[in-house]
Amino acid sequence: MSNYKAAPISRDNIRWLAKMIRRKTGYEHTLYFPIVEFVELYLPQIMPDFELEIIPYEKMKKTCGETKPSEHKIILNEAIYNKAIDGDGFARLTVAHEVGHLFLHDSDSITLCKLKPGEKLKAFEDPEWQADAFGGELLASSYLIGVMSVDEISEQCGVTPRAAKVQKSKL
Repeated sequence: MSNYKAAPISRDNIRWLAKMIRRKTGYEHTLYFPIVEFVELYLPQIMPDFELEIIPYEKMKKTCGETKPSEHKIILNEAIYNKAIDGDGFARLTVAHEVGHLFLHDSDSITLCKLKPGEKLKAFEDPEWQADAFGGELLASSYLIGVMSVDEISEQCGVTPRAAKVQKSKL
């Protein structure tokens, strides 16, 4: 369970943001979103002080990635980064997830919180859910995958079958 609570964001608002990013980069009607190219080429244009740091696997074994929104910085495990370059669905979604944190969260939108006994964090207030929803929407946009099968979504959008199934279930 997360000890962080984010400002509420609806799935519709997350979808809108992902679609705007796709539109601004010219990938609005393209199934396969080039997430590594986006991070390397487009993010520095959007955020001139953006920094991508790749950490050797040996130093970051237990973490796939992390984001420091207030610093405009994404840190990726080198193994994840290389797999994302190679088109691995899990790695691509990891990178998109970190991009989600970059766009959705900052020190004003995230708070450290202790929930009351029995209280559960609502999904739309969970920063990890928000980043997952953003990553899924950026890579397998709901407006593009409508009638596609889970296998088609996975193959054509470059996501895992599990991620494709989640996206398909949220239509």
